[in-house]
Amino acid sequence: MPVGHHPEHAVKAYQDERPSITRLILEARWAHYRLTDALEHDPDSNAVPALRRLKVLHAGALVDVLALRTRDPDLYEAARDHGAVLREVDGLALDDHPHNGLDHLRAQYARLHHHTHGDARRAPHATDESLPTKRPFRRPGPRLVRQMLDAYAWARLGLTSRFPAVDVACEQRRHLMTRGLLLDWAATAAPADNAAAAAAATAGHALRAFDRQAALNDLRARAYLLDTFRDFDDQDEDDDPHPRDCAGHCDGTGEVLTVLTWEHHGDDDYTAVHQEPILCFGGPAPHAPDCATCGGHGFTYTASYRELCLDGRISDGEPVAATVAPQGA
Repeated sequence: MPVGHHPEHAVKAYQDERPSITRLILEARWAHYRLTDALEHDPDSNAVPALRRLKVLHAGALVDVLALRTRDPDLYEAARDHGAVLREVDGLALDDHPHNGLDHLRAQYARLHHHTHGDARRAPHATDESLPTKRPFRRPGPRLVRQMLDAYAWARLGLTSRFPAVDVACEQRRHLMTRGLLLDWAATAAPADNAAAAAAATAGHALRAFDRQAALNDLRARAYLLDTFRDFDDQDEDDDPHPRDCAGHCDGTGEVLTVLTWEHHGDDDYTAVHQEPILCFGGPAPHAPDCATCGGHGFTYTASYRELCLDGRISDGEPVAATVAPQGA
């Protein structure tokens, strides 16, 4: 665990324990995997609501700490969204203060680790006039976090006989790559965090070994993470960015914040409980009428919940045909 003072330690929820980036990733990906496993194997389980909350809490804490380090606006907004969802899950209103969702997220993370003071706000002496660390990749930070969590979950689920179509090796490689990039970004934003730098280098070495490449020194191994991600990432996002006045209302980011989960209260009364950014197609995306996941309705249903189906979304450049891919949300 790092012993130095890093940007997130200016927040009292993280100051007392000083959690490492590596541990935050471990917590978030395990919570995400447990929820994904429950939704795939037993969506009606009484444990699902608690697992949803745990996933929101741990993923939110990871995103929040990354935002505090990098000062990335996408990560900051994602952390606020996680806090707002957590307040709704905990039955609290979100109308007393614009930052109360984020404060609630931090306080609940502190209490989970037995720090019960409840003061989760930023310390008054915390000021940082330096420029934010430039993102080493074009893809939004929150999306990279979701890719890392999904890749871990599906790499594990793909080892079971229930999911023979999952390319386990591809998911394992994607997880190595995205996890390493997050570690590298966090280490670059806080140069004193030698543990994160070492973990990023270890991820780079592991990815090179996975690709059967010769070993390199630590710095070049970390650089290999970004090189492979550039090859892996969709180049369309870089070559054809969305305009600021995009018809899909993504403001040029290529992603639009969308409700994914609603809770059913009877008589067709649904309340939104979870939202995430999803890929923007530049306008309303029709749904394939023969979608194998939802049958063309655009939604899937479990006990007390309705989920937005993303498998059959069709962009303007795609034929009207069902497309099926594993979803970890």
